Amino acid sequence: MERKPEPHDLLVALLLVQSLIERRSDAFFQPYGLTGAQFNILNLLAYHDGKMDQAALVDLLLVGKSSISIVLNRMVRDGLVQRGEHPKDRRQVVLALTLKGRNLWRKISPSYEAGVEKILGALPVNRRPAFLADLKTLHDAFLAEEGSAESGQRWQALFSQPKRTSQ
Repeated sequence: MERKPEPHDLLVALLLVQSLIERRSDAFFQPYGLTGAQFNILNLLAYHDGKMDQAALVDLLLVGKSSISIVLNRMVRDGLVQRGEHPKDRRQVVLALTLKGRNLWRKISPSYEAGVEKILGALPVNRRPAFLADLKTLHDAFLAEEGSAESGQRWQALFSQPKRTSQ
């Protein structure tokens, strides 16, 4: 008789997969001189026509907000993004891809997408909605435990809109 997975088994399985994703990500982006967080910023900017309010970008990022300013400062220093004034609110900052940043994103993006498809494409199409729903359940449980109301907005922003392509 097969043992039923306990909650701790699920946690260990998630951590195992997270570790593999991080190792794969580090190995993939290292030859380009990027981190996964930096590529995530390039990717978000590219999919938003090369320009976003910094506050909106931070809300969509998959890394801790405290480290974002350091990451952005390095990307500005390296000429991948530039900061500009917000047209309506001088307290806000607009981030834009530079030509160097857009070209690097164009170079990396196809092989990145192919790698994602190769690994996550192993999950059958008909099981993906349930898998995503299960992940949202876990996401919401974490946020509820923290007393956060963030879930609906961030999850909706990431998963409710059709995927856009950018050149």
